[in-house]
Amino acid sequence: MSRLPRIGISALGLGILIAALAPARGEDAPPPPSTGRTPPSPVSEPIYPHRTVKRVEIGSGARSYWLFEPADPKPERAPVVVFNHGWFAVNPGVYGAWIEHLVRSGRIVIFPRYQNDVATKPVEFLDNALAAIRDAFVVLETSPKHVKPDRSRFALVGHSAGGNLAAQLAAVAVDHGLPEPRAVLAMMPGEVQPVPGVSLARIPASTLLVVVAGEDDVVVGDLRPRDIFVQAASIPSARKKYVLFRTDLHGTPRLVADHLAPTGYERSFDSGDGVLRGFQTNQAEINALDRFGFWRVTDITLEAGFRGLTLDEATRKGDLFRHIGYWTDGRQVVPPVVGDDLTTIPRIYPTNGIKLFRWPMGRVAAAPAQTVRN
Repeated sequence: MSRLPRIGISALGLGILIAALAPARGEDAPPPPSTGRTPPSPVSEPIYPHRTVKRVEIGSGARSYWLFEPADPKPERAPVVVFNHGWFAVNPGVYGAWIEHLVRSGRIVIFPRYQNDVATKPVEFLDNALAAIRDAFVVLETSPKHVKPDRSRFALVGHSAGGNLAAQLAAVAVDHGLPEPRAVLAMMPGEVQPVPGVSLARIPASTLLVVVAGEDDVVVGDLRPRDIFVQAASIPSARKKYVLFRTDLHGTPRLVADHLAPTGYERSFDSGDGVLRGFQTNQAEINALDRFGFWRVTDITLEAGFRGLTLDEATRKGDLFRHIGYWTDGRQVVPPVVGDDLTTIPRIYPTNGIKLFRWPMGRVAAAPAQTVRN
């Protein structure tokens, strides 16, 4: 697996970035290389506020969950991010690199299992996730062994079926005793089966919503991502953004905006679970789309939501989401298309992905060796 040097922005650094919103070029956009094709200088590990991650699995079956907490040093209190995996991707190792980034930046991550492989019906996903999240809050709030949750800073992130689930959870969270979500990020969301009675118009108007699609995502297409964006009608345009990531095969590693692009394997988080574990872990490459795309969009959105900013304020009307970096020969990585008007966003075909009907309600030969610098 090809890996980029680990590059990161601390939660504090992102807070300063967002609060400043200065018009001058700075940390908001990855700088271009200084000299033609000269390889980038080695980049050290990011300076995270926390050196390690404490992790524990609680419960068994479809209502079990993993808790990931920042440690070394252990904070007294931290914001909470629920990370919802994709269909059958119950193994946290599939998203381990991203989870590690979130936690070492100072956030608690709850990773609900919500399904027990093929035995769990899709209509049960929401109830299972709600039960796991509620239990996780009880554990965090009552046990001295754990970091106390900051209920005023609560967010939902999800990929694939988990992206769809994140939007549903945001609509019903308050009804089930959970905090009002400050931010929701639905990454390439897909609906395995419709859940009756969940109106996304009930997502609070104060929530920040980011819906992400990939131009080469033939698994879910863009029908459900667009549905979620439109159905979350209570959220004003200044608080939501639709992001279409695009493929760039200019260099190495190739950046393919397909359905598995948001996954990133971390061996130490591998639980050994999952009927598709081998395939999922082998495909979970970590590259610039992760570090400078999905992770960066998430970090900016979380910090904006926790600070009470709109996405227009925090991203200069989406501009900060458009910078992924530059190849070492100076060429800019193909930027995502970002906006709040879906008529300006290109479509993905097939629009419904690999489904043959809508629910009611690709690799290319390697390019010359170039790497991305940020």
